[in-house]
Parts: sequence; structure tokens; C-alpha cells
Amino acid sequence: MKTVLAAALLLSLVACSSTPKAEWVKPNSSKDETYTQFSECNYQVGLAKVPEGEREQMVAHCMRGKGYRYVAIPEAK
Repeated sequence: MKTVLAAALLLSLVACSSTPKAEWVKPNSSKDETYTQFSECNYQVGLAKVPEGEREQMVAHCMRGKGYRYVAIPEAK
């Protein structure tokens, strides 16, 4: 049983490491401004008592409404 659990954990870590990185971006917006806007969207969604399963999608809608786009970041080689 421990071997199966260890193998499942290892596979999940490998899958996570191969996922491309992405971030919210907006032209002429600093990292600090992006963080502030993201935090505000999270806060607003929390105040609205959105169900846990829908929060990520609602935050994404909020960020898009502020002019941000979620884009993949190319890996440095």
C-alpha cells in the first residue's frame, strides 16, 4: 500500500512539473499592480460567497474584466 501511495505521489509531482507556467498580464501594468488587482478580485469573490468550485473561474472573469489576460510563460532554456 505504501508503495502504491508513493508511486501515485511521484506521478502527481511529475505531472505538475511539466505543466507550463502562466501568469496574468496587462500592457503597461507592473507586477505589483497585477498582484493588487488579483488580490482585489479574490477578495470580491470571497465577499460574494461564491461556492469553492466556482471561485477560480469567477476570479478569472474579474481579471479579464480589468483587462488582464492569462498567458503561458515560455520556459527558459
